[in-house]
Amino acid sequence: MFDGLSALSMVIDVLRAMGCPPAFSLRGNDVGLKAIERETAERKAWPSGLASSGYDLRFGLIPAWGQCFVLMQETVEHDHVDLGSKFDPLLGVRGMVQAWVADVDYDYWQNATDPLQYEHAGRTLSGLSLKSNGLPPPLHQMEIDTSLNPGRKVFRQGYMEAVGSLMWLGDAFWSKVGTSRGRSLSMLKEAGVKVYESGNVDKIFASDDVFRDESTSKTQKLLRSALFGVD
Repeated sequence: MFDGLSALSMVIDVLRAMGCPPAFSLRGNDVGLKAIERETAERKAWPSGLASSGYDLRFGLIPAWGQCFVLMQETVEHDHVDLGSKFDPLLGVRGMVQAWVADVDYDYWQNATDPLQYEHAGRTLSGLSLKSNGLPPPLHQMEIDTSLNPGRKVFRQGYMEAVGSLMWLGDAFWSKVGTSRGRSLSMLKEAGVKVYESGNVDKIFASDDVFRDESTSKTQKLLRSALFGVD
């Protein structure tokens, strides 16, 4: 059974594979592994503010989907970390749907819909498309239209419509998305994208560098078209 405790054990294996000793902190204070395990067993989730070796760590449940997720967000730059094989402990989980690598800042602004997010950051709204949020007064407001952003993330039933420079797709991905695995992977290969088919997980290596700006729009749109059948 994959739960908070088993996910924690696997993330520890991932950190060790990266050469990062799993020394944990909780909201900035050092904390022992046993304390984290006790709280995880009680709450069925990791405590908020968990970090280790320059990564913020999150584990969450999505009851509506009967699924869960693991997030490792880099807070300190790690040089020369080959991510291609380091996540194997997590990728082997039965029912694994998808995983991908994303740039935190690019991902945030590609999916920011509230004009206040731009205002607080001192960023201009010039050139951005706005649309109604579709709610009646007094909840009605205009929001930023991200529907054409190449780096957008869209929640779908049982999966996330999202792309990354490095992606892993499990067997469950294809049944949930409804696209043809063979046709999708062939489309990517023909476009020069590196595809590695191995066991129950396909690895897609689309770029040597993480997607971090609009210069990679063409590649992102190719991935989105091949994998999800959308522009």
